[in-house]
Amino acid sequence: MTRTTTRTTTGRTAAMLTAAAAALLALTGTAAAADTPLSGNEATVTVGARNAAPVVSPDGAKAYVAVTEADNTSTVKAVDTQSGAVTARLALGTLQWSAHPALSADGSRLYVLDGQRLSVVDTATLTLLATVTLPDQPRPAGWAAGSTSGLAFSPDGSTLYVSQSGPTAYRQNGQSRILAFATAQQAFTTTVQIPAPYVGAPAARPGTGDVYVGTSQGVVHVSAAATTPTVAATVQGTATNLDYDLAFTPDGKRLFGLAELGTGASTLIDPATDAVTTTFHPAGSGDALENPQVSADGTRLYLTDSNYGTSTASVLALDTATGAPVPAESAGDLDEDSLTGLALGPDGHTFYVGGTVGRNANLQIIAH
Repeated sequence: MTRTTTRTTTGRTAAMLTAAAAALLALTGTAAAADTPLSGNEATVTVGARNAAPVVSPDGAKAYVAVTEADNTSTVKAVDTQSGAVTARLALGTLQWSAHPALSADGSRLYVLDGQRLSVVDTATLTLLATVTLPDQPRPAGWAAGSTSGLAFSPDGSTLYVSQSGPTAYRQNGQSRILAFATAQQAFTTTVQIPAPYVGAPAARPGTGDVYVGTSQGVVHVSAAATTPTVAATVQGTATNLDYDLAFTPDGKRLFGLAELGTGASTLIDPATDAVTTTFHPAGSGDALENPQVSADGTRLYLTDSNYGTSTASVLALDTATGAPVPAESAGDLDEDSLTGLALGPDGHTFYVGGTVGRNANLQIIAH
């Protein structure tokens, strides 16, 4: 199904476009892709059965969606953002846990984490370059390896961080860990034990490259300053909310955490002091707030809101300075019942939303 709608953009769109272009140029040194990134045309595209998680190319022309098929295989679909057509498909194998994609700054490599498997994909041809198995997780005999939770690039793109919950046995859990994967060597190089059994996706701080991860014991700060990354601190006051979903502002001065408990809460952390500065509630209790993304100019926090009680799904926009909702830049009444992914287009005003309705997983492209 494809739905096409016309929307009006505002003066803020131009500012976000300029900021997005400057940020991309700084990361890649490539002016061509940043000069005129494409806006996606509104559409709803069926891409699989469940767990759709999108990322978008630097020029805005392609969306890559990691998705689970009805036969429980993990695949990547390339979607043309102008026509809404699925232009290529790559099978990655039987689903191990849940697929998490990350795209290199220049858009040439897509990494997909699924359980103990990290797939490296050439986006130009959508072909598999390598499949790398995570180093075995130390654990007692009979214990199962922990589930993997997500990926994050270091600011220079040389390292890809992987988070993994602790090994498990009946009513028992070990410590989780962060693994560092060298993108040039395509090999895992370092492991840092995290003092908590469960972790969310990692987030790398712009500028310093330090890694933060939400855990069952609070948000943990891993310092990358030394040769071997080490745990530097745990942010007090974040364990109660279970702030598993994290996102930095582009200047690295603010870190947002979304609660896993369905309280509708959001936490603002100052990474200079590793202290909570504000707690605010962008949605009501019972809503699932996930997939936080910060705009290129740092003024907006976007997140997905799945209200399972009413089977409604939205993308919420918040002012990063105050935490106040910005309804004019939000997107409600989406075509999906629950949302599983969110990416911001490089144009600064297109949402790429992954979600599920019935037995279908969609990529919904929305102008805002």
